Amino acid sequence: MEVLRQPAWWVPFLLFLLHQFVQYILGWSTPWVDAYLDPLLALPILLGLLLFERRLIFRIQRLSLLEVCLVSIVLMLIFEEGFPRWEPAFVRDYYDYIAYLFGSVYFWYAVNLGPNKN
Repeated sequence: MEVLRQPAWWVPFLLFLLHQFVQYILGWSTPWVDAYLDPLLALPILLGLLLFERRLIFRIQRLSLLEVCLVSIVLMLIFEEGFPRWEPAFVRDYYDYIAYLFGSVYFWYAVNLGPNKN
């Protein structure tokens, strides 16, 4: 449960929800934010949920660097290579990989290591 109590996990989650509301409900558009905010926030949110699941079931305190890297790479490939092939509405953008990378680094330092740096 510690993951879901960390402000470092809630900030990306709430920013994602706020961005979805602003973009799709209010209809406001900021092209750069619309293009790169979701990829930046996706991995901290998803990796945080994975860490929550691992703590709940296996009682581990943090994901290993290998786990974070592998999950990040798999999700990047699914999002950037798979989705555009399966659904024409998705567009491959290689700059998204940079946003995913920064999101993974944020997760590693702010959420995964977070307050449990011991």
